[in-house]
Amino acid sequence: MNDRSVSSIFLLAGLLSLSLLTCMPVSAGEFPALVDWGRRVTLGTLESGVVAEVMVTEGQRVKKGALLLRLDQRRFEADLAAAQAAYRHAEALLAEAQQEFDRAQELYDRTVLSEHERTVAVIGLRKAQAAKEKARADLVRARLALEHSELHAPFDGVVQRVMAVPGQPVNARMKLPSLLMLADTHWLEVRAQASPAMVQGLLAADKAEVVLDGTSLPVVHLTHSFSSAGGNVTVRIRVKRPDDLVVRPGQPASIRW
Repeated sequence: MNDRSVSSIFLLAGLLSLSLLTCMPVSAGEFPALVDWGRRVTLGTLESGVVAEVMVTEGQRVKKGALLLRLDQRRFEADLAAAQAAYRHAEALLAEAQQEFDRAQELYDRTVLSEHERTVAVIGLRKAQAAKEKARADLVRARLALEHSELHAPFDGVVQRVMAVPGQPVNARMKLPSLLMLADTHWLEVRAQASPAMVQGLLAADKAEVVLDGTSLPVVHLTHSFSSAGGNVTVRIRVKRPDDLVVRPGQPASIRW
């Protein structure tokens, strides 16, 4: 066997070894974790007032748009009625000012009315138009205030805490009051403590999943940070919860790759 044949054999062996190494998967791993809701939001009304009704209890599941809490409506309804009346009055004044301007313009065109008198009619019309626009804005604000006196669920969720009771005064002028806490049930956060070596294997894996009650959930987002306890790493994984999967906060799960 000549030198060229020996070199070819060694070259083929090297290529074969390299291909085997590149085809080897990252070693699989698994460590335990705990499940929690992925997002909790503290809710409050945008208006000040007095709590009239609380429609939910802690642990209750609600759909997006569900009514959670309502302030005493009487002041807001009275303000809305006053704004509606003011708007109708402004409309009537504008109609009268328009008629007065049309009459003044006709007389002016016939040279019966002076320039000053026509200008007075123009100013009266513009003032009536401005008054109507202000009344319209006041009406919109009154409607919004009535809407904002109620608290609705911004998403499907579970009521975590109820901090409001009927008769409780609410002041929303300085900051948003904390009346309810709602957890978003669409997303889950899976937390775990693991050794740096385990986390390194997880990060190097092509695919990772969370296994919860036999259901595999693909990882949507992963973050990690070093913990002061025992040199472990805190891992947080975000997954989407299937609609038919029942979850309890603190429920055990597994992170696999």
